[in-house]
Amino acid sequence: MQVDNSKKIDLTGRVLLSNVIAATDKFDCLNKFVKVRGVPVLDEWLQKAHKGKTGDGNSPKESDKAIEELLLALLRALDKLPVNLHALQTCNIGKSVNHLRSHKNLEIQKRARSLADTWKK
Repeated sequence: MQVDNSKKIDLTGRVLLSNVIAATDKFDCLNKFVKVRGVPVLDEWLQKAHKGKTGDGNSPKESDKAIEELLLALLRALDKLPVNLHALQTCNIGKSVNHLRSHKNLEIQKRARSLADTWKK
C-alpha cells in the first residue's frame, strides 16, 4: 500500500484528524503516531493556522472562528499525545505552543499554557 502525499488535507480534515487523536484512548496508537513523526506535521499545521495560512493556499482566508477551532483541536490532540523530549527537540512544537500563550482567544491561551506547563514537567 502506498500513501499519496500529493493531496493536502484541508482545514476540515485537519480539525477532524486532530479531534480523532484527542479522542483516542489507545496509548499504543498515540505512541505510534509520535514515533512516525506525526508531531512535526501537527506543528506545521499549528504554525500555519496561527499565521492564518491554512488549507492549500488557493482558497480564500478561512474565518477566525474556523482557525480557532483548528487551534483548539490541535492543542487537545497534542495534550493527548505522549510527546517526549526527543519529539520536542526535533521540531518547534514547544515554540509554536508557547506563541499561542498570547493568542486573543482566552481558551487557546489557557490550553497553550497548560500544555507548555505539562511539557516542562
